[in-house]
Amino acid sequence: MKRILKSIFAVAAILLLPISSFAGEEDVRMLKERIEMLEKRSDDLEKELRQEHKPLLKEMSEHISSMERDLDMVDYRTARIKALTEKTEAFSIGGDLSLFLQGIGSNSQDFGTKADVSYSGDLFLIAPVGPYGNIYFRGDIGQGEGIAPSLPNTFSGPNADLEFNEPKFDVAEAWYFTEFPFPDVRDKRLELTVGKIDPTGLFDANAAANSETNQFIADIFVNNAAIEFGGDANGYGAGISAAYRFTSIYNKGLNVSGRIGMFEGDGDFKDALDNPFLIGELGIRMPYYGLIGNYRFYVWQNRTAHTDLMDSSKNDLVNQGLGFSLDQQVSSNMTLFARYGIQDKDVSRNDYVFSLGGQIIGNNWKRGNDVLGFAYGASHVNSKYRDVSSTLDGYEADAEYEHYMEAYYKYWANKNLTVSSDFQYIANPGGDSRKNSIFIYGIRMQVTF
Repeated sequence: MKRILKSIFAVAAILLLPISSFAGEEDVRMLKERIEMLEKRSDDLEKELRQEHKPLLKEMSEHISSMERDLDMVDYRTARIKALTEKTEAFSIGGDLSLFLQGIGSNSQDFGTKADVSYSGDLFLIAPVGPYGNIYFRGDIGQGEGIAPSLPNTFSGPNADLEFNEPKFDVAEAWYFTEFPFPDVRDKRLELTVGKIDPTGLFDANAAANSETNQFIADIFVNNAAIEFGGDANGYGAGISAAYRFTSIYNKGLNVSGRIGMFEGDGDFKDALDNPFLIGELGIRMPYYGLIGNYRFYVWQNRTAHTDLMDSSKNDLVNQGLGFSLDQQVSSNMTLFARYGIQDKDVSRNDYVFSLGGQIIGNNWKRGNDVLGFAYGASHVNSKYRDVSSTLDGYEADAEYEHYMEAYYKYWANKNLTVSSDFQYIANPGGDSRKNSIFIYGIRMQVTF
């Protein structure tokens, strides 16, 4: 920029002098002095511009650093995406530590006023295997029940991070991912993932609502609450998934892909194929004037034995359903999302669930790395469950919906540390209108490396 300004001033000085000025040495001297004066003014102007826009340049630099950090391994979900979407050239390792404090607000007199803490730590690695594949391992350690045991029955838990409540290291995921050179080596469209897998890492993704350590915390906003994923109590189990991209890699706009998966229904690594969890998803990624939208539609079936709500003698039923997960950028700073799911009324307490909300990046208040999130969700109380809720769970579910709201603000302290304030509100918990509404406050801290 500096060289360009000097060139412009030099040319302007030459043009401003009369043609006859080239006749003598005095005119040449005057021309040099004029150029020097203009160059000095150029330097002063550049310094002034830099000083005036120093905060903006600093913010842009921090935002670029944040973007680079987000493209690297931040938490286990980001690392998992990296293992599935790009071939690592060398061994990669990373980890995160997440700390949560959640408390029940004073307006929830039925449940007392208390606060509890929990933590989880993840260590994950990615290593290249073969010409087109990666292997991914993730170990997890965690402790604390949080406030969940103090709450009444709810269709959505307040903290989706609560998994392993014991201070020991467990292998949560261990799988191999590879692509196949079909139709050619540059445009590889077919891929395969096999091993111990979290199905939510492959299905029901969402750009604005999919990570309990970086985005919303409540279960209903992390994944579709109307999908009964297979696996163990935390959703992990043996499985296999295949995906195919229908559009060419040379198509820089529309991207259409399909994915199917089969996972162990109960996560005990016994009789894995007898009663599996099956799911198929169609994903569409489409830019609109530079704003990215992702649209995912899926159907699923959980073939583990289920009992009919109205007739306990029928205990060999399956649960099944369908749904979608959408996220759409509406500006460079805002992304909106929506989810909807429906499941079998004979075996499910909440037969359909929907959620919607968004996230805003803090550029407008000069905090380009901070994020503000807001969401509302509702679980519809199955009419069959209303009739038998007193017998099954000891209370009368007389409401039509359980309503759930959450808002968080994630403060980017530095490139390795974020601190989030979080607020949740539950009305008609478990479908019981006579229960007081629940207000939950919380603080989340995440350290990544």
